[in-house]
Amino acid sequence: MRTRGFTLLEVLIALGMFVLAVGGLALALDRAFSASIILRRDDEIRQQIESLIDQAMILPMDTLQQGLESGPDAIGAKYSTVAEPVEDLVNKDEEALGGIWKITVRAAWEEGGEEQEWKEEFLRYQP
Repeated sequence: MRTRGFTLLEVLIALGMFVLAVGGLALALDRAFSASIILRRDDEIRQQIESLIDQAMILPMDTLQQGLESGPDAIGAKYSTVAEPVEDLVNKDEEALGGIWKITVRAAWEEGGEEQEWKEEFLRYQP
């Protein structure tokens, strides 16, 4: 007489499938967590760069020409702001445009043993 139940082989196959499913879920959660960390870091750097751009719009040009440095912040990024006069801009009559400055805001950090950089540039008119 045969009793009802699972054979050892059926139990091992079911257990193997369960382990594969849990392993796949753990891998997906690990990758989602890593992506979340990267997105949070990028958002913090973007916010800091936007803040430095706002600051560069109101600071005197001689201060910006000397350069500003800050950091490292909580995520290890260092920031710099530098202004340079733009000499090669001309209007439609080929007259040089004066008082135009290129302001560069940089964020630099290390990730995975490699240097990373995020740079934003914009023009500012200062007569």
